[in-house]
Amino acid sequence: MRYYVMEALENALLPIIPKGESAEVVQSSDLGRFSDIDYDARNELISDRLKLLMERYMTKYDFRPVVYLDREKEDQIVFWRFRPPLYEDYQAAYRKDGVVSHISFTNSNAPIVFTTRSPKGVRSIVVRMAVAESVLRRCILGVKFTKILEL
Repeated sequence: MRYYVMEALENALLPIIPKGESAEVVQSSDLGRFSDIDYDARNELISDRLKLLMERYMTKYDFRPVVYLDREKEDQIVFWRFRPPLYEDYQAAYRKDGVVSHISFTNSNAPIVFTTRSPKGVRSIVVRMAVAESVLRRCILGVKFTKILEL
């Protein structure tokens, strides 16, 4: 199986929010600037469009809403907390920034979407090629995929 690291393009970012376990509401203004963001790795958030796609591959995953609210304009945008389960049954090498670059699985039951953690504590979301292709076909914005080589 071929795997890719899902990374965010850092040209548009949502305001930093604390990471909670329940529904969250964030006061913000000018929500129009967030309409073209589908993935924000820094806040671990995905858009409705990307959530609908991920639900196909992660049927039992519990997405948590994060609502950006502009009270003045009475507008809101909903994003979803996205922290795939940590998977540790592999050997890996990492780039200088801590993102996984090479991987070797110790068994063949690796999930379709999962999180790895480097010795530096950097988390990487890893997806199978089918997920990456589905995202790219749908013109999801703010995300790029880097191929992970096998050890």
